[in-house]
Amino acid sequence: MASSSSYSLSITIFLLLAPLCLSRESPSQIPNGTLDLSLLWYGQFTPIQKERVQDFIESVNFDAKEGLDPKVSAWWKVVESYQERFEVKDIYRQKKSNRTVAPRIKVKVVRSYVDEKMKYGKELTIGNAEKLVETAIGNMSKVVPVVLLSAQVKAHGVGFCDGTCQHNALAKIKGQKEPRPYIMVSNPEDECPGECAWPFHTADKGPRGMTYQPPSGEVGADALVIQLATGLADLATNPTLTEFLFKSETTPYNDDGKRNHVSSIYIADPATKCTRVFGSGAFPGFTGRIRVDPVTGGAFNSHGINHLKFLIPSIWDPKTKSCWTPM
Repeated sequence: MASSSSYSLSITIFLLLAPLCLSRESPSQIPNGTLDLSLLWYGQFTPIQKERVQDFIESVNFDAKEGLDPKVSAWWKVVESYQERFEVKDIYRQKKSNRTVAPRIKVKVVRSYVDEKMKYGKELTIGNAEKLVETAIGNMSKVVPVVLLSAQVKAHGVGFCDGTCQHNALAKIKGQKEPRPYIMVSNPEDECPGECAWPFHTADKGPRGMTYQPPSGEVGADALVIQLATGLADLATNPTLTEFLFKSETTPYNDDGKRNHVSSIYIADPATKCTRVFGSGAFPGFTGRIRVDPVTGGAFNSHGINHLKFLIPSIWDPKTKSCWTPM
């Protein structure tokens, strides 16, 4: 372990945000960004935990009419709305209304790798955390690595369980000039359930409030979903990302194309801003308005594929200047 000063510097560098590598579709229509995820399952996970994460990712862009409301995809549309802060190329402007439409961001898993034996050990440090990111990337050039840590992994060494339940940051990869963005989440069941598994576990600090059954039946599975949702939203709304992919000039715009100065309403880490807010009327110790499945007893606030239920975090809505909640 490094000295206190060097460790603090490493953590600071570790938590910086950066442009995201995204592929692009044909500009014949309003082009979409494709957020390709490469998952590394580090340690042992239950089948439900793996299925839950995969189902959530597939639900992000699921907005079929036959699905139940509110949908996970409605939450993701708030994430996509952050692209509206910039002037964008004419291909994003609708011909009939002359309105500029925020480009869609499609999310999909392109690779999934399992390391149950935990090659780099159970104690996470800055050094072996970056090696996990390298492993998640593999030989793929345009992916966002997502490292999922099992309950057996101790992640205090990289700041988990100390006010942080997920990371979305930069890692310096050997042999590559530019640092790579990544997301890292942890199953907190053993290490800090009171910090990172609320409201499925009694909170360690502040008003304890009510606890609920997780919609999947497994605390670790749904805690992973909350953390992953937070990391995806925070990373995808990174201003540097939107500048790199979508915008053509550095100036925010209005629908009439005139320059304005409203970029201050867009904040960094909009999901982290709304931590522990799951529904309208939330306050410390109270999730806000959510629903409870009368059959399973699981708490939820949104629907995904196959009528699955999820409890996902709120996100800061720049238009209302408040936390947007599914309910």
